[in-house]
Amino acid sequence: MPPSQGVPSPEALEARIAELRTGVRRAMARNDRQAARTLRAELRRAEDAWDDAVLGEGGAGPAEAPERGLVPVRDQVHQALTLLGVPAAPKLIGSVYAAFFPGEIAGTRLTSLRRDEERSFRTAPYARPYYLCAALTADLLAPARGLITVSTWPLEQRIVGPLSARTDFLHAALRIAEHARRGNGVVAPAVQRLLWRFASNIPGTPAGSVGTVDPNALAEAAEAELEVHRSADGRQRRQAADRARTQLDDADRLFGSRLRAMRVAASGTDGPAPVPPAGPPAPTPLRPRRNAAPKGSRKPRRADAPASPASRPHRTTHEDDR
Repeated sequence: MPPSQGVPSPEALEARIAELRTGVRRAMARNDRQAARTLRAELRRAEDAWDDAVLGEGGAGPAEAPERGLVPVRDQVHQALTLLGVPAAPKLIGSVYAAFFPGEIAGTRLTSLRRDEERSFRTAPYARPYYLCAALTADLLAPARGLITVSTWPLEQRIVGPLSARTDFLHAALRIAEHARRGNGVVAPAVQRLLWRFASNIPGTPAGSVGTVDPNALAEAAEAELEVHRSADGRQRRQAADRARTQLDDADRLFGSRLRAMRVAASGTDGPAPVPPAGPPAPTPLRPRRNAAPKGSRKPRRADAPASPASRPHRTTHEDDR
């Protein structure tokens, strides 16, 4: 159903959310805390508006949950990735969707999803509002194994470098903690399990009772560690994004370049056979005679031994000898 008149679409809200996040980071870099708080409050309102646009007013409760299977799998993955805001593996995508949305994502359906999306884009480019595409490695600009992103994200957000696995994990923890705090202090068991999984891998998160964690404490611990890696990771991603804009076409910027072609171009192993150096051919070694006895190894003939027929003098027969 199209959005109501004057109500921003989810895609427009996603673009606004990305813009506000960038503004918050820039304000913090300038040490302008007042501007950061203002932008942060506006960011929360935009995220709430996105939740209302996607889930409905106040989110979908158990009584109003749609029947399982009515939402296409690509839309389910898109909702989970938009909540996370970072490239993610299918297992994390399924866990996030099961925790915050009604229904589940069948893991078997994610196997060929990215390949189908690429085929659709190459057949009719930009025919869909968004595509589920690959994350790109910062070194080779090749598709990263097992990581899915959204085509509408900035290129820097879809590139992963040496530090990106950790920074994306911390960003995901922040996003999940933020969405968990919107339940009027009540955290669903599935969300609590997801928070506990993140907290167990982030040092400095105060532990509550077994299997529980405070979303605010998790967000503070994740933000503190994120400050350590954010600058270096952002620099590597920007440099890789600049190379991708100049070296790749539209399809490869979404789905990655061919890794084998780049390796062959870098190594040149599939070129013509090497030419032997000029000059006279090397001498062929002589093969020893078969069963030849070494020199000096023959036994000397005894003096009283009869001579061989070949060594006897030839005797001519004359008439006088008869």
